[in-house]
Amino acid sequence: MHPELENLRNTLKNEKCTCVLGIGNVIFKSTDKGVQPLLDWMNSGNNYMGYMIADKVVGRAAAFIDIAMGIRAVYAEVISQPAKELLENNHVEVEADMIVPDILNRDKSDRCPLEKSVDGINDAAQALMPIEMAIIRMNL
Repeated sequence: MHPELENLRNTLKNEKCTCVLGIGNVIFKSTDKGVQPLLDWMNSGNNYMGYMIADKVVGRAAAFIDIAMGIRAVYAEVISQPAKELLENNHVEVEADMIVPDILNRDKSDRCPLEKSVDGINDAAQALMPIEMAIIRMNL
């Protein structure tokens, strides 16, 4: 594992974050759930091209946001096989503790609604609006 990515992984685990974004000595941390930290960073107007991310859970929705942000490496405690393939196909280095077939919703009764929102989509730019619409529906 790349030393910078390992540092982000350690920060994620030791500081009980849900997501950590960094490059060199610049590190941003979040304890927000879901893809919210990714969307906040992406919509901040800052350029994160070439950064690395350590995240608790990565499904295809999170992977699309990572790709749209220009992330070059992802560490996940849990990643879905489809998300891993999507990232690797877009030249993003992937490290994970556990690979699962799919990401489930919070009560584990069905697939995650964000994952459903990107079914059939293969382009990061096309995935962003369905992800944001799914979040709006979840918050109603």
